[in-house]
Formats: sequence, C-alpha cells, structure tokens
Amino acid sequence: MEKITLVADVGGTRSRLGLAQNGILDQTSVRGFTNANFNSFYEVVDQYLKDTTQAKVGSCVVALAGPISAGKGVLTNLNWEISIDGLRQSTACQHATLINDLTSLGYCISILPADGTQRILGPSTPTTDNAQWLVVGIGTGFNVCPVLMDRTGYPVCLQVELGHTLLPHNIKTALSDQFDSSVFITVEDVFSGKGLSNLYQAISGANAKLGEMIVEEHLNGTDQNATKTIEFFAELLGKLVRELAIQYLPTAGIYFAGSVSRGIFEAGTPLAFEKAILLSDHFLKNISQIPIGLITDDAAGLLGCSQRSLWI
Repeated sequence: MEKITLVADVGGTRSRLGLAQNGILDQTSVRGFTNANFNSFYEVVDQYLKDTTQAKVGSCVVALAGPISAGKGVLTNLNWEISIDGLRQSTACQHATLINDLTSLGYCISILPADGTQRILGPSTPTTDNAQWLVVGIGTGFNVCPVLMDRTGYPVCLQVELGHTLLPHNIKTALSDQFDSSVFITVEDVFSGKGLSNLYQAISGANAKLGEMIVEEHLNGTDQNATKTIEFFAELLGKLVRELAIQYLPTAGIYFAGSVSRGIFEAGTPLAFEKAILLSDHFLKNISQIPIGLITDDAAGLLGCSQRSLWI
C-alpha cells in the first residue's frame, strides 16, 4: 500500500512543501510559500493541505534551517519553532520527523537528477570511491553534512556543527597576512553571507555590503573591491576544502549548496579556488580526483526529505 508523506523544506524566507509516495517526490504537488505571510509554519501546513486535494497524509518529514534538539527546532533567521508534537497535531499524522536542512541535502545526493548539479572541479565520476560524500552549505550560516552510503544502498547522514568551530590555522594565517583578523574567529565568521560582507569591509575599508550586492558588482565589473573580495573568499574556500578533504575523506564527492555557494560558483569557477586546492602537495595525493560540484536543483531539500521518509 502506498503511503503519502508530507515533506517540507523550511528556510528563513520561504517554505516549500510537497507530497511523497514510498520515497518518491510528486513534483506536481510542490508549492512555495512566503513565510512573512504567516505567523507560524503550522499555518503554512494548514494552507497547503487546504489547497491540495489528496488522500490523507500518513506521515511528515520537515527540514528546517536551524538546530534541532529534544524534538524541537528553531529557525536561525526567523522566530519560528517547529516541534514533532506540533507537526503531529497540525497534520493529524501519527509519524513526524524533523531534520536539519543540510541533512536533507545529504539524503538527496544519490538521487539528484543529472541536471540537478553543476560540475565545479575534478572528474564527473570519482576514480576512487569509498561511498563517502560531503555536502557543504554556505548561505546565511555554514555547516557540512557527511554522508555514507550503507551496504543496502541508502545514505546515512551525520549531524555536525562545523560552522561554530575555530578557523583552521591556514585560513587564520591568510587573513592575518591581509588585515586585522580579530573579528574572524569561527568558520562561519568567514564562510557565510555575513562573512562575505565582513571580508568586503576589511578589504575596502568602506561600509559592509550585502553578499548578493558584492557578487552582482563583481560580475558587472562595477566595484574592484567586490572582485577582490570574491577572489579572496574563493582562495580561502579552496584552503578550507583542503582541510575538509582530510577530515572527512569524501572521495565520492564534495557538493556545495546555499545562496553564497551559488553566488560564487554559478558564474564560473574562480581560478583562486582551484589554485588554493592544488597549490602544493597534499596529504591526499589524489585530491584533484575528488569530484566537486554545486547542487542547483531547487527541489533538492524535498527530494532528501522524501528519501528520509523511507525510514518511517
């Protein structure tokens, strides 16, 4: 018997909802909602279920952009709390699951369509594959999701909080060589939208700008400091990838996600990024053979939630 699962990807600005059957997302069921029009995520769910004429859902899997603890999650950039009990009540489902939004991307890696990713560096398929991937999310914040494919062919996704760890020595040194780096303490202090703005301010000596504006002015060639910021950010990101490759050994591939990642990579791979990865000898002699890509599928989070529903 087919079971219908409500799946949702909840960000700070928008929420996307859809229906999955036996782990497969029904693309025609996907709807997007602007969070500012609602007082809570439960109101979004209520509106979606009213708009969607389908059989009664039996479970739900919700991915949110924020930490999850004791059956509750709080969005990092929106005053919304979502709980398992609240989801059960609002959906009348017996089973409800909460996961981090980056974890949902980990679950989708093995089922993304061919046009759901964009190659950045390395081969299209790995030459050495230990069935370990790494998803790197750079947007409002920073985090990673290590992924291991088990013997049955399903992904196992680990929850970590790498963004709140201290910067690696090589990156801290690169920052200190350029300017006062005292405001850059954690990984997220550099590799996030706020980090990009702070880098621009440090490089230009001017007021900080939003990350989107920095990327746009770089592409338009209207601000030399914006270009310097993007190139330096790309260099630092390449240095970080060298560290991540040793820490997680993701020989199956590294996949970037998030608004900042898209801003950096969708217009082309910055040369500074590639140079920083391959500049000198590395503990992993085959680091150049690790596929590096960008997740471009807007439904990736929902695909991951659909895959996760198979465990319910």
